[in-house]
Amino acid sequence: MGTNRYEQTQVLGPNDRSNICTSPLIICFHGSGDSCASWSELAQLLATSYRVLLYNRGPSNPDSKASTKSLVQYLAEMQLGPPYVLIGHSYGGNFAREFLQQRISDVIGMVLAETGQETALDPVMEAHQYKRTILGTKPLSVIRANSMIGKMKQLEEKIQHAQGDEKLKSEIRNGTEFVMVEAWDKEDERLKKRQLDLSKNSRYLHIPDCGHHVIRDRPDAVAGEVRWVMENCNNVPDKQSHGVMKKLWGKLLR
Repeated sequence: MGTNRYEQTQVLGPNDRSNICTSPLIICFHGSGDSCASWSELAQLLATSYRVLLYNRGPSNPDSKASTKSLVQYLAEMQLGPPYVLIGHSYGGNFAREFLQQRISDVIGMVLAETGQETALDPVMEAHQYKRTILGTKPLSVIRANSMIGKMKQLEEKIQHAQGDEKLKSEIRNGTEFVMVEAWDKEDERLKKRQLDLSKNSRYLHIPDCGHHVIRDRPDAVAGEVRWVMENCNNVPDKQSHGVMKKLWGKLLR
């Protein structure tokens, strides 16, 4: 547990001190207006096998650069060395990708859940990350849920209430609301799949029966993607350099 400066920030994991220097640290980036609390069930699922950092950005709502600077300082103070696997949800994807930009050599894998639709990401940095395929062959999982599931259910209920009135049903299906929801669904899919270009070793998971809060509502599915990343990150080319870093951190913790 951190100090008051890092209130609600937690490090979870197996009760094995040797594991501190032998496994990657999973860093969780929560969304805007959210907190680490919604990650509780997912963190518990992962912490049986992995080290997990629930990093709380606090009430000041810092921008991505300031938040990354604070996180890097926290990692140094708490002696939480690389390698790192990042999980970003919603607006937290901006912070995960800023951290990736600044600490690319320390990151060996990534999970992006319901991210990609935010506009706060530096467009120059974003274009650069895609152009260079910033993760290389490091594993990346992109998770898309169904952020319009509630609205679609409302429209389907209207159609059901129309019963045998085919004209009314047709008006609903061709109405502005229905058309906008379908258009957003297509654009959302495009934005999510665009992120796959961050890595040459990426995969895509669509969970259509879950809303935007996939971390909270489907922690099992997210945990499965994290496990896939963890199982595949051992094959990254710079594994040897991370082994050196682990030894250095191990000496510091003795």
